[in-house]
Amino acid sequence: MRWIAALGLGAAMALGMTMAVSGEAEAKKKAPKAKMCKTTNVITGKKASWKCGGSEKCCYDAITSKGTCVPASGICL
Repeated sequence: MRWIAALGLGAAMALGMTMAVSGEAEAKKKAPKAKMCKTTNVITGKKASWKCGGSEKCCYDAITSKGTCVPASGICL
């Protein structure tokens, strides 16, 4: 009787570990690898678009009409 309980406990633990690992893998798959940045220049009215990494911020300089990417903790100048 004890070995049946031990087998059941072992199977439950193995299933729990498998689900935890697959949950981490799903989260990594859903993390954005790149994002599309879009804006409209307030001076000229022209639309601009560029791509940044998933962990970067989109920055746009209306004077030079250039889009740039900075780290998430960075500041857009």
